[in-house]
Amino acid sequence: MRILLVGINYAPDLVGVAKYNTELCESLVAEGHDVRVITAPPYYPAWRIPRGFRSWYFRSRKLNGVQVIRTPIYVPARPSGAKRLVHHASFALASAIPLVRTGLSWRPDIMLSVAPSLTSAALVAVAARLTGAKSWLHVQDFEVDAAFDLGLLQNQRLRRLMLRAEARILKSFDRVSTISPQMLRRLKEKGIPQEKVREVRNWIDTDAITPGPATVNFRTELKIGEDDVVALYSGTMSNKQGLDLVVE
Repeated sequence: MRILLVGINYAPDLVGVAKYNTELCESLVAEGHDVRVITAPPYYPAWRIPRGFRSWYFRSRKLNGVQVIRTPIYVPARPSGAKRLVHHASFALASAIPLVRTGLSWRPDIMLSVAPSLTSAALVAVAARLTGAKSWLHVQDFEVDAAFDLGLLQNQRLRRLMLRAEARILKSFDRVSTISPQMLRRLKEKGIPQEKVREVRNWIDTDAITPGPATVNFRTELKIGEDDVVALYSGTMSNKQGLDLVVE
């Protein structure tokens, strides 16, 4: 099967979405599928593109069996709400060229868009319809909700417009998946029919991460009692993650 994934993050980016996009594509290749990716150069968490990836033209190379096409992108040195919108819009516009070209010449069976970025997802749904491919949107993050809940954007009229656009984009896909039961409920609240939604959880390597004994060295070093509960968190630590809930 030919599968085209469009997502703003891919290896060697140091953000969780990049890890999952990369491992998904490489596992599909290992199962015998032909996979191509349209993505941006790495930029996170420094919000700066490394020297070897800076380019104002498209680059394509094969990484672990996956054909990876990288587009130019605007990366703000100090991201604000407005600059993030321009950042995502620049990827959507730049990815449109290889998206149309790959869709027409390669004819993928499935076009898979990963949010973030939802901005580029709209073009993926249109391209899939034009080329006869099935369209699938995988939601790692509800970007519109997060932007306003965190105060990155505050204009309520803009919020209503963006939520309306988000709903239209979500409904335009043949299938919509997300990573937890709570986010599945959010999809249904946004008007996505039950038959369209799927739960596809993020994964870990259970051979590498296993429960250890209660009396490990770090408990002694940090003066943590054997009966105290220790929570392991792996991921970005910022306002959006709500880590204060663990403490509470």
